[in-house]
Amino acid sequence: MPAEQIEGKMTDVKTKAEDAAPTGADPLLSVSDLRIELAAGGDRIDLVSSAALSARRGEVVAVVGESGSGKSLTLRAIAGLLPVGIEVAGGRIDVDGIDVVGADAKTMRALRGGVVGMIFQEPMTALNPTMRIGAQIAEAARAHGKLSGGEAKARAIELLGQMGFTEPERRYRLYPHELSGGMRQRVVIAIALAGGPSLLLCDEPTTALDATVTMKVLDLIVGLASELDLGIVLVTHDLGVAARICDRIVVMYAGRVVEEGSPEELLQYPRHPYTLALLQAVPTRESTIEQLQAIRGTPPTAGEIPAGCPFRPRCAFAEPECAAPVELAEVTPGRVTACRRQAVLAALEERSLA
Repeated sequence: MPAEQIEGKMTDVKTKAEDAAPTGADPLLSVSDLRIELAAGGDRIDLVSSAALSARRGEVVAVVGESGSGKSLTLRAIAGLLPVGIEVAGGRIDVDGIDVVGADAKTMRALRGGVVGMIFQEPMTALNPTMRIGAQIAEAARAHGKLSGGEAKARAIELLGQMGFTEPERRYRLYPHELSGGMRQRVVIAIALAGGPSLLLCDEPTTALDATVTMKVLDLIVGLASELDLGIVLVTHDLGVAARICDRIVVMYAGRVVEEGSPEELLQYPRHPYTLALLQAVPTRESTIEQLQAIRGTPPTAGEIPAGCPFRPRCAFAEPECAAPVELAEVTPGRVTACRRQAVLAALEERSLA
């Protein structure tokens, strides 16, 4: 599916890649061989296996995939916010030179907010309904910036202005229920930025918002990456979002990274059948119900992931060789895939260009 059809869903969102290239030479975030396990009744079940991703300053990286693919768990592992009973079992997570895996509670408290900011899906559950929004932003600023009460209030008002609030001094005194969904999400972003982080983790930040507000919030996030030189990792199920605002896309399936590349390459010429299947299932303005192609079968549940390529039972290109273990491999500079049949997709690409 051509990238312009995907991008048609988000035509009003500014393309990040056109604005500025990432400025950092070395990764701000580096995740390698990450394994996340669930302890259940004495058994240990892999939820994420050998995941890898990175982000540089000024760069927006999207992580896409179906529900249950391990996107949000990977994000929460970076911030040290995994649910009880789920833990990192292996691998390495480096954030601005800090090794997150095995870090003590004091280190993680300093990391969250001060180095890493996180934006969650639902702003109403992320905000305290009994506190004024300005006080919540100021509280985050004091916790990570060692500011006085007056300085924290000034910082909160400044952030409300940066988030596009008119009359920020007056808005400072409002409660969450007095704001629209888009305004609440901007308050959540302000809280995430209050401590001056270098890395912003966004877990489907526009899920609860309508299309118009979604575009405004995404435009704000893209602007932050450029203006504040932030590294941003955005978890999303929406390939249209990824196509429009991200520098790189990481595709996850069944707890594994199966492909990574630039939006232009990955969405126009996928090198993993799962990425191709995701693209074929995306509705566009021109598509009809008959033209949409649902991905056959269902994703495997944790603990029942098949050997070899986890997408093999649902894959139209699968062969017996796909039952053997397969690792991510570079197919072109900056482009990796975990598929033994990627040459077949490459041949389809050549045919389409002929």
